[in-house]
Amino acid sequence: MAGLTFVSLFLVAIMLSPASAQGGIGSCCRKISPTQVQRDNLRSYYKQHLSSCPLDAVVFTTLKGKRICADPNSVWTKTSMAYLDGKNWQRQHAVLPGRHH
Repeated sequence: MAGLTFVSLFLVAIMLSPASAQGGIGSCCRKISPTQVQRDNLRSYYKQHLSSCPLDAVVFTTLKGKRICADPNSVWTKTSMAYLDGKNWQRQHAVLPGRHH
């Protein structure tokens, strides 16, 4: 009986793992927000997929910790993602003083 309980719990954990990787089922975007903030106020983003949540969206996090659920096909979303990608690339490839390439 204990073995059956363990197997059941293991299967539930496997099914929930994709959702928990993006913050859990409770944190899925349920609708797209019309909010568009200045890119300088964005910290990061991740893509929410239909496999773990009810709709495809790009979830931006602002510097103040707010989440914005954006349409992945909108121009604002695409340019904001590119902006954050470029900002992160610059951080990763910044030349530190005394370090040569």
